[in-house]
Amino acid sequence: MIEAHIRPKIQPLFDIIGSILNQCYVTPNMLTLCAFLCGISAGIAVVLHYLYLACILLCISGLCDILDGSLARLQNNAQPIGAYIDLISDRMVESAFIYGCAIAYPEHIHAYITFFIALLLHFTTFVAAGALFKNSGNKSMHYDSCLIERAEAFACFCAMLLLPNYMFWILSALNIGISASAINRFIKITQKNSSRD
Repeated sequence: MIEAHIRPKIQPLFDIIGSILNQCYVTPNMLTLCAFLCGISAGIAVVLHYLYLACILLCISGLCDILDGSLARLQNNAQPIGAYIDLISDRMVESAFIYGCAIAYPEHIHAYITFFIALLLHFTTFVAAGALFKNSGNKSMHYDSCLIERAEAFACFCAMLLLPNYMFWILSALNIGISASAINRFIKITQKNSSRD
């Protein structure tokens, strides 16, 4: 939702940052690696109960994840393998964060398991749609925007870190949003393609 409505308004800022990084000979793959390492480190920081540090690392990870695509387009170097690695890296960062929470706050185990189930459903519908339907946008694959995307997930993750006493309820709300997004995508795509038959 943020991706669809707010991103176009602030994309010029990311393009400026991308231009500066380009002049410093930074590559999109470097940014993808930075996003991955910072995201994994955020999960470790949660385990060690450095919650503010984890929040900062998550924000850096998210920024690098945005900038790698912006830089790739600026360099006219967007490649399928880059998108492939980026998708896997994103899921590993999310998994590392939730795993870190599970170690640090094991009392919320049911919320963590529900998160992984919801994420599996969400990502399966996303990837299946990307593989089966023609891409008509500027992304690397067919992309359906939805209620919960990466920006919303990261906002919830940061809220969990800043308000640890409400971690269970914030994650539960995120789980509902992820599940609703996946179910909505499934219904929308099946109805859309059934009407063509």
